[in-house]
Amino acid sequence: MAEILLFHHALGLTDGLQSFAERLRANHHTVHCPDAYSGRVFTDLDEGVSYAQGIGHDAMEEVANRAHRQNRDARVVMGFSLGAAMAQQLAQHKRHINACLLMGGALPPEALGGDWRHPCHLQVHVADPDEWVNPNEVESLMFHARQGDLFRYADQGHMFVDPSSRDYDADAADLFEDRVTEWLDRVDSEANEAWARF
Repeated sequence: MAEILLFHHALGLTDGLQSFAERLRANHHTVHCPDAYSGRVFTDLDEGVSYAQGIGHDAMEEVANRAHRQNRDARVVMGFSLGAAMAQQLAQHKRHINACLLMGGALPPEALGGDWRHPCHLQVHVADPDEWVNPNEVESLMFHARQGDLFRYADQGHMFVDPSSRDYDADAADLFEDRVTEWLDRVDSEANEAWARF
């Protein structure tokens, strides 16, 4: 089973995200949820973004790097919206990360100072349309990660997967979780096959 670093969105480490992490743990995954906000959560996305800007990009990146140092067996990263950049940064620059899931955010690889590592599995989920996500940036990442999966969710709000968000949609969230479960099973199976070849 996978060991996962999960990075929260601009609302913080909400009850909804923590419940998602618990469901992953119930499926025998190990999930670490670094909290860049030290317990603060928001109900308004603009307020959460403003708080994150006050923390600053460098401090947010250090949260990701510290989580990586403290959990070196983690091979999978997941990032939600604001946390997508943190997850993608690790996926591009830490060679032992073998899978990256981005929900509600993606950047061109060069924006994070490097190329996409082709051995790293990628799955991207975005609302369609989404005022917080630049579709050209998503397409740029998918161009470089040609084996990646991109799922668009028509007529959904930005953070439709989180019951703590005003955007929440139960049916779309269930579809998202089904896809994540299948993806993690596939990643785990391929990792086990790779180990068996040694």
